[in-house]
Amino acid sequence: MDISELLPLSDRQARTVIIAAERHGFERDPDLNAVWYDHLLHEDAEQALGYLQTHDPDALRDALVAAEPIPADRAAERITESGRFSLHDADVVIDVAKRCDFTPPTMDLPLLPMNLEWEQARASVAFLWEHHPALLSEAIGELAQLAPLPEWGVEASAWWL
Repeated sequence: MDISELLPLSDRQARTVIIAAERHGFERDPDLNAVWYDHLLHEDAEQALGYLQTHDPDALRDALVAAEPIPADRAAERITESGRFSLHDADVVIDVAKRCDFTPPTMDLPLLPMNLEWEQARASVAFLWEHHPALLSEAIGELAQLAPLPEWGVEASAWWL
């Protein structure tokens, strides 16, 4: 199988290919901040693709059709707590989710309007991540491009998570 025929990968495929390759010994730089892993998603996936092609072509085929590896609630947390997600982004994702028949939750606690909007945005991001990832990417661009984080703990050391 010619690797160039598989490109470009979707974000989901990029994540699943990286995870599959790491299970077979592929290594990314272990010392990056989560945002850098996100930024390098497709570059790392291309390298992982070549690695799997050489080391386990069956795992590559399985990875290309594997389910989304990042749970919606975790993706929503990473996106909304990234420090790059703005109130404008919150308004946009809430609007997009509502157009997809999602009703953002209301809170029982007395929250300030901005806190309520932020919680609704997080719920909207989770909904879109799980049900309409292309719309989420269209709405917030690179903010929706999340990479799987290495298992050795970089994710836990991120100050903003």
